[in-house]
This record gives sequence, structure tokens and C-alpha cells, in this order.
Amino acid sequence: MFWLGAFYFAYRSTSASPPSQREIEEILGSGGNENENGEEETPQEKHKQPAGHHPKPHPQYQPRQVGKSNLRSIVGINSRTEKEMIDMRDLNKNLPFDNPSGGVWTQGWDIEPVDVSRSHPLTVYVVPHSHCDPGWLKTFDDYFQSQTKQILTSVVEALKLDKRRKFIWAEVSYFEWWWKEQTAETQDVVRELLKNKQLEFVTGGWVQPDEANTQLYAMEIQLQEGHDFINRTFGEDYIPQHGWSIDPFGYSPTMAYLLKKHKFKGMLIQRVHYAVKKELALHKHLEFMWRQTWDTTGEYDIFTHMLANVGVSEDGIQYAVECPWEYQVKPIHDGNVEKRAMILLDQYMKKAALYRSNVVIAPLGDDFRYRSITEANAQYDNYQRIFDYLNENVPGVTLQFGTLSDYFNSVVGTFNPPILKGSFFTYSDRNEDYWSGYFTSRVFDKALDRWLERALYAASSMGATKEEMQQSRRALSLFQHHDGVTGTATDEVVRDYAKRIFGAIRKAQKWMIKRMRQEHRHLPSLQPCLQSTTPRGLSVNVCHDGDEVVLYNPLETEQFCGNVRVRGRSIALGKLPCEEVGPPPNSRVTLQFDEETGLMTHPIREQWMVWSVEEGGAYLFFPGKLDSYKGSDVTIEKDGYVVHTKNWRRTVIERTYPSSFGTTAKVIDFVYETFLDTDNEEWFVRFSSDIENKGIFHTDLNGYNFDTHYFRADLPIQSQVFPMPTHASIEDGKRRLTILSEHAQGTASLKEGSIDIWLDRRLAQDDGRGVGQGVQDNVPTRTRLRIVIEEEGYDTGEDEFEITPLCKQMWEELNHPLELFGSRDKGKQPRASLTLDNDEYRAMGSDKSSNQHRIVAASDAAASSISYKYGIPVVFLVYKRVDYFRKSIDTLRQSDFPRDSVPIIISHDGHVEEMISFVESIKSEFRVIQLFHPFACSEHPNTFPGDDPKLNVGYRGDSYGNPREARVCCLKHHFAWMLNEVFNLDELSKFDGFLFMEEDYIVAPTIYETIQTGFSSIDENNQKEEFFGLTFDITDGFSYKSPPQEGDWSVKRFVTGPMAFRRDMYDRIKKNAAEFCLFDEYNWDWSIVHMMGKELMPYKTLVPNELQVAHIGLKGGLHERSIGNMEARRIEDTNELQPFHGKIENGFGNLGAFMDTRKVHDAGYGGWGHPSDHDHCLKLFEDKSHIGNDDS
Repeated sequence: MFWLGAFYFAYRSTSASPPSQREIEEILGSGGNENENGEEETPQEKHKQPAGHHPKPHPQYQPRQVGKSNLRSIVGINSRTEKEMIDMRDLNKNLPFDNPSGGVWTQGWDIEPVDVSRSHPLTVYVVPHSHCDPGWLKTFDDYFQSQTKQILTSVVEALKLDKRRKFIWAEVSYFEWWWKEQTAETQDVVRELLKNKQLEFVTGGWVQPDEANTQLYAMEIQLQEGHDFINRTFGEDYIPQHGWSIDPFGYSPTMAYLLKKHKFKGMLIQRVHYAVKKELALHKHLEFMWRQTWDTTGEYDIFTHMLANVGVSEDGIQYAVECPWEYQVKPIHDGNVEKRAMILLDQYMKKAALYRSNVVIAPLGDDFRYRSITEANAQYDNYQRIFDYLNENVPGVTLQFGTLSDYFNSVVGTFNPPILKGSFFTYSDRNEDYWSGYFTSRVFDKALDRWLERALYAASSMGATKEEMQQSRRALSLFQHHDGVTGTATDEVVRDYAKRIFGAIRKAQKWMIKRMRQEHRHLPSLQPCLQSTTPRGLSVNVCHDGDEVVLYNPLETEQFCGNVRVRGRSIALGKLPCEEVGPPPNSRVTLQFDEETGLMTHPIREQWMVWSVEEGGAYLFFPGKLDSYKGSDVTIEKDGYVVHTKNWRRTVIERTYPSSFGTTAKVIDFVYETFLDTDNEEWFVRFSSDIENKGIFHTDLNGYNFDTHYFRADLPIQSQVFPMPTHASIEDGKRRLTILSEHAQGTASLKEGSIDIWLDRRLAQDDGRGVGQGVQDNVPTRTRLRIVIEEEGYDTGEDEFEITPLCKQMWEELNHPLELFGSRDKGKQPRASLTLDNDEYRAMGSDKSSNQHRIVAASDAAASSISYKYGIPVVFLVYKRVDYFRKSIDTLRQSDFPRDSVPIIISHDGHVEEMISFVESIKSEFRVIQLFHPFACSEHPNTFPGDDPKLNVGYRGDSYGNPREARVCCLKHHFAWMLNEVFNLDELSKFDGFLFMEEDYIVAPTIYETIQTGFSSIDENNQKEEFFGLTFDITDGFSYKSPPQEGDWSVKRFVTGPMAFRRDMYDRIKKNAAEFCLFDEYNWDWSIVHMMGKELMPYKTLVPNELQVAHIGLKGGLHERSIGNMEARRIEDTNELQPFHGKIENGFGNLGAFMDTRKVHDAGYGGWGHPSDHDHCLKLFEDKSHIGNDDS
């Protein structure tokens, strides 16, 4: 919720003597009492400090007394002729955070207004708005019915009356509901207002999200839900290009990244620590280019405006009616317009002094304002009279109503803004009141939020569309509101949010069950194993140890349930429990526990801690007395792996990880179940080590970015608690300690070598920020923390902190674990109930779905009467050229390919609906195994292996200096993955090898006879060690004309596909995978040629002199070329190749030789120089690393 907290610069009249403070309040509508610091009190509105409140710092930490700081000594600023760089991490490390009185502007200084004249003009945009929280003191529904729909109706009516009036709207969740209730006539009016640019959407998300506790995944979903509505209803031209974030309690650069990703041009923020805001204002740095810490080029920079004051409504607010603070404000008329107009202009001129342009933005609004047409018209009329007076009587002044776009379009490009990196946490609005409590408030509901995220992610990975998941997506989106996931709403609203999330989880789970039963019809009626009976009830496992369960893995990498491996985006059968408490076999870790307390003492020290406090509430944390938790009747089980008291339970689980990540790391899960029922206590667990981190502490920002903090003994403890959406870490040159969490909470590093993780907090009092109650609705809560201790693989010398690949994998598995489903029918035997048909490959997906693998029998007909010695399935790599693939399948259909007994494998590069539909249509004719490349660039456009902007940061290019481009790399990634997949699928293990083709190749009627003849001839002549395999196009895709040859077959050097080879050649490729993966060559075929040049495998292929496979898709693609000879043109037109019955009767000595003698380029053709591509490729060739399914 946002409040009207306007500050006022010292009045400086340009004509008459200055009015009293009381007169200013009356004129501007500020009202309210002031506390002794000169700060206004609005006790009925949110986030104001109660009168007489003087928080004391913790005795251990006394803030130092210093004077006003100088920013130039803190951040890297060279001169006005160069780009100024502000790093918030350095600023927070060095800024004194003193708070000297600034006079009328308590947290500032006495500001002189700018000079205004025709030669130095001033333009002011007054931006009307109403901040409408989707839940806070009332529920979302209650607010809409009692206030919000009246606001929207009043605003639309007011805007119709005068085209000079404007208004901005942010919360699409409310607008969408209001829109559905409007008549066609009103909807037409709204469309006209949007067209006239009187009404404008800003940000356009479902809500105005919190930026501390949220993950990027949920932040983007709520943005998509809002934008999708705007696009469907009004068109893409009305999707916002500017962000409006006036109420979240601190800001993350992740939001800046997200808006830039969605093509935003600018953004406006508000709640920043008063000392930081003052420091930036001193140097006119309140407008800047917000840069990602990992971005060295500025590609993701976004112009950012920080409001100068402590409140949204700015210094110029005037209420004509219903002043929030019960002051009677007089309307503007001829008798008072001059005096009021000059006071208002003075405020705007002083605000202009804090910025570098001559354009000012003045938001005009507050919480739930413009509730009636009377209020709206009076507000617009009063300001228009002031505008008219000033525009006519003061040279150089232009004032008008405006939108956010009006302001940004006027100011951007008028000056050279500084660059700023970092976040704006932790927020303080005054004194030593730090908003670090909400990082943990209602921690149960923060965990419930992530449960819904997991369910949505799993359903989406299984193929659920946005439309199918709309209810669940919108429930998640609503809770991202800055009084939702923050835990800062009233008890009633918290229960309402939980009810929505609870229903959304169930809906996503039901969809998954339905989809699995559609894909695997032999499954019985299923239920989720983890269930809760009430929205705010702790989930329990209704499946029992020993039960057979269906396991679904939503990740693209494999996970395990016990010894059962579940490949990416696949299902398998398993038996509970999936994890055992106690040391696993062949444990790499030696754990030690205290004999009396049961707490861990090695390899890290575990302490249960309590802050006993006297103040603080939903928003604010104030430390009190620190002590160890003293639980009675401590019970220690399993040698310390399980410890529990009345209100705490802790379970330790050791975790294994692939040897590809090394063998020295230790990974340990701590599962805490707590029920905090004592008022004014804050529970946390402290993990200590002998790491010498020198006060340096790392946390994540929204599961995407990272932040670095420096412990300061001169600042209060509450200032050094930070949001931990997923991650906290300390390190030195010997070890790194990382703690991962499955939900958000607060964290700190207050002692050398230690990390504190909050588990819950319960407060009996309100903290004066508007919610009007404490936090006493605690329920039993579960928190799983994953501890990763690493001795290698991380780099303390990096400029920017990064997690290791092991840590990333552990995070993904923690946040997206296996989804478990058991049988509802307790009367059936589990194994009989859950047996999957052996003819079905256990993977999920259809339509625009998951990365699936599925084998479908073509028919029950007997196999072909022709007996073939070599079983060689055809593997197609396909993307979106469906017309060509139809032709390819037509020729295969008309060939001698034994489709009743040999499958075709179709490996999709992305989920192209038209391609998937076509494949679906041929399953009655062919035995089809569908593969979906889980790392398809089309489905990861902004993350690896797509064009992740981070990948070119610090990358010096390939052998030729070229930056990394996904379009160049992706085909080799797909081929490497597909190669490993087909040679490792259990269903295909009986086949000798494979014929590899792409979607735009056609085959001859005798393709399978040709394959049999070729391999048989190689074996009968004992030439297996001399030949890589078979190729079928002697022209290598019409690269040159086929030379005249004697006989039917020739021997040639391998250049490119299509080709058929057997398992022995795959084994050689795998054995020498480093040569394939590390060679700077983006072509997979030339990478194999390189290996042949290194004599790691044979270079010869046997090729028929008659085309048996032809490339018809030469137009388009990465290597586009014209069709250059008569034969190619004929094939393109007729889609036909000639039969071939050629034999090799007199041995290989009489074969024609067409040998390409070109040498292999040592450096390759480039495009494949990035270490990320190398590492990913190598992992695909490691055992258990290809992405597929499991038959366990």
C-alpha cells in the first residue's frame, strides 16, 4: 500500500512574503501533524512512524557520527565529460548513513529553486494516478467492489469531459475485472481515450510486484498476464513501454532486466533508503542508466527516474475534497489562484534543481483516490486553473497534465545520465527503521508461493498452455503484489491469498494427472503424494514408504528417486522413500553431531537462535536480546540426523551428485519444521565455519542476479539483514559455503564465517506502517535448506560473483524436485496398478509441450516378409520446414523401409505446432519415437544455449574474434544431444546403427536395400575398421557434379551427411568427445571430419554412385545456396530418386575412388569457441548425462 508522504522544500516566494507552514499545508493539502524531526505524521495512512517513536540501535553497534558525505569519494566518478559510474555495493560499503537534520526537508537540505525564463524554460508534467493495492487492508475482491471499480468509472467519466486531462493506470488485475463489467459503449470510450493518449497503462503487469522475495519466474508471469490482456483487448500498440513502481519496499536490478527484455524504454522507482536518495540527489544522480552487474556493454541499460521525495504524491498535491488527513482544502478561484500557483511553482522549481533536465514529473495521486466523479473533476479543475494562470503569467513555464510516456519522451536524450549498478536493499524510510522484517513475515505463505511456482513450472513443462493454466497463473501473479508475498497484509487478506494459491496448486496438479493418464492409459486414478487439507496447513505425504509411485521430472536434466533415474521431462516408476535419513552408502561426508543437543558440529556448526524483541512488525525488524533456542524435552534420533522438541524438528539428509562436478564438495539438506507460538520472537538458524570471509556476504536477487554486501560494525543490525529469495554465500580462498532455500526469507552474516537464515517471526505489535496489526497468525512451517560446501570450482578473483555449475544444479533440483503421484485406489496392488505399458516410452508431452520421447506402434501387423540383417532406424532432425518434411516422409512411405518393425526417430528442435501435428498424423503408419531437444535455442532465446547476453560478457570471441551467436551454435548442440540420445535409449539398443537425416532430405525407393548392401559388403570384406559408415549422396548436396564412375559403388572421404554408421563409430566419437566438443567449428559434420584428420576414426565411407538420399531444401537455412545443376532442379521438381540395386561383387579393390584430399583446418571455421558450449557438449557425452527417459 502507498501513502501520500509529500515533503516540502523551504518556501521561497518570488513576490509576496512566505506563508506559514500551516498555510502551506492548507494550500497544498499536505495536512497532518509533524513529529519533532519535522516529518509529517499521517497515522491513518500506511508506513508512517508513530509519534514519539525513537528506536535504539543494538548496544553492540553504535552508528558513527559523521557529517554530510561526498559521493565522489565513494563511487567511481571521473568528470562530467566521461560516463559517471555508481556502484551501489561500493556506495553501501562506504556511505556514512548519517542523518543530520536538513531543516524543512528533514532528510535533505535547503534547496534553492532553479531560475526559469524564456531562455531557461521549465516544463512540468503533472501525472494523475491512483495507487490501488490488489489486497492489503481489504481483500482484492473487497477493494474492487468498494473502491476500485468506482475509481475507474470516475476517471473515465472525468477524462471524457476535457481532452487536456490525462491518467495512468498500473494494476491490470483490477482493470481486467472492471473491463468485463462495462457496456460496449463504455468500452468504446476507453478505446478512444487510449487512442488519444489521455489514458495510459504503465508497466502493465497484473500487479505492482515486490522485488525482494520474488523470483524472476513469477515476476515475468505476472507481467505476461497483464500484457496478454492488453494485447488481446486493445492491441500490442498499447502494451506499455515505461515502468511505474512507486510502492515496493526496495528495488532489484532484475526488474530492470525484465522490463528491458520486454522492450521497455524507461522506468520510475520511488522507495529508496533516504540517505542513498539524498546522496544521489546531491549530485543530480536521481536519473541514471540502470545497468546489470554482468553487462559490460550496456546492452540491457534502461533509463531510470527516481522520485526525489519520500512519498508518491509529490510536493504539488492538492485535494479539492476528501483530504486524507481531514484538512478542509479550499478550491482554487480567482481570489487565491496567484498565491497557490506561485507556491506550487516554487516547489516544482526546487524539484528541478535535483535533476539535470528542465523537465519535471509530478505525480498527482495517492492510495485509492479519484473515488467519485466529484473528487476527480474538482482535482482536474483546480490544477487546470493553476496551469492556465502560470502558463499565461510566468515566462518560460509550461505546465500540463501528462502521462509517464509524455515525461520520458521529453527528458530522455536531453543529457548524459550516469550509469548505476546494483540493488536498493535494504530500505529505510527514516531514522534506523529498516524494512528487513518483511523478508521473513508470513514465511509459510512465502513457501506456499513457491509450491505454486513449482506446480506451474511442472505443468508447463508437461505441455500446459497459458490458457489452461490461466487461473493458476493469475493466482500466482496476484500474490506477487508488494503486500502479498511480502507478508504485510491483514490476517483476512493473508487467508484470502492462501485460499487462491491452494486452489491454483490443486488445479495444476489435476491437469498433470489428467495429462499423464492421457499419455499412459494404463495408469490408475492418481493423487499427488504431497497434500494439505487446508490452505494454510502444512503438507503431508499421503503416499507411504514402500508404495510404488509415479515420478515426473520437470527439469531438463535427470533426477533420482533412490536408485531410480528419471530423465528430463519424463516419468518413471519409483518406490518411496526417495531419500533416506542417515548416511548414504559410500558417503563422501563425515557428519558429526553434539551428543547433548543433536546439533551438527562438523563440517559446519549449527545453532538454533532467537531474537527476543520489543518492537517491530510486519515490515520492520528491530533486534532485541539474542539467545540460543532453549527447547525442552530434546529428542535425538538416528545419531543426530533427526532432532526435535515441542516446536522445532530438524532432519539432515546427505545428497549425492554426479562425479562430473568433482568429488570434494559436500551437499547436505537441513529440513526444519517449526511452529512459532510465542509473541515477539524471531527464530533463525546460524551456520558457522572457519571461513575468513572478511565481512563479505553474497545473496541472490530474484533467483537471477547476485548482490554483494559488506558487514559494517558502525550500522545497526537491522540494516544488515537482506532478502534471500534462494541463495546466500560466503567464501575465502579455501572454501565456499552456500546455502540454498526453497522459499524466500531474510538472511545476514553478522559474525565472521557465519550465515544466519530466518525461519519465522511473530510480532505482537504494529510497526506503524499502516497495516494496523502485528503478525500473530503463525502456522506450522517447513523450510528446506541445502548446504553446499565447495573447495574447488569457484573463483574468488572474479569481478562479479557467480555460483558454480554444481550449485546451480542443486538449486534447480531443490526448487523443481520430482513430482510424486500415488494411486487413489488403496485396494489395488501398487505394482499392478502402476505398471506402464512396455510399448510406451515413459515421457510426457504433446502439442506445444515438454521435451518428450514416445514410441508408438504403427499397427499390429506382422513385420515385413523381407528379412534384413541390419536394423537401421532413420533419425530425422526437424525444426519447422513442414512442407519439406512431408515430401521426405512421402518418399520414405514409398520406399522399402520396414516401417512395421523398425522405428523412425524424429528429433524436434523446439515445439512447432504444425510440425508436431504432422508427426501425430503419421503415427498410424510408422513406429515413431519423438524426441524434443531440451536445449533448443528457439525455446531458450535469452538463456543458454540461446543468446544469453551474459555469455558475451568478457568473451574474447572465437578463433576469428567473432562473438557467440546462438543461430550458429544451436545445430551442433542438437546433433550432439540427439546422437547421444539415440545410441543410449534402451528401446533402441537392439538396433545396429542409424541413418541420420534432416527434415529436407528425400530417399530413394531402395534406401533400405542400399543400406543392407553397403554394411554387408563392408563386413564380408573385413573392412569394418577402415570405414566410418555409409553416405548416400556422392555430390555432397550438389556441392559438385558427380564424376563418371565405373561400377555401382565408390569409396570417398566423409564430408557431410546424410550418413549411416554403427555403434562402434559412436563409441569412438564418445571416447574422443573432447576433439568434437572443443574444436572451434560450428558444423557438426566438419567436427567429425576434424576427428578423422586426427586419425581418431576412419575417414572412408562407402557411397552408391546413384543418389539414394538427396537434399531438396537448399533454399533457406544457414547454408543457403541456389540449386545449381539440372539434376538438382529435376529432383526439386519431381521429388523422385531412382531405384538402385548395385552390388559389390569383386571386392573393394575394384571400387571407384572419389577422395576429397583437402586437409582439415586446424582452427576450424569458428563459431564454437565459447567455454559454455564446450562444457555443455562434453557433459552430453558423459555417462548418465544425456537427457531422456528411464525404464527402471
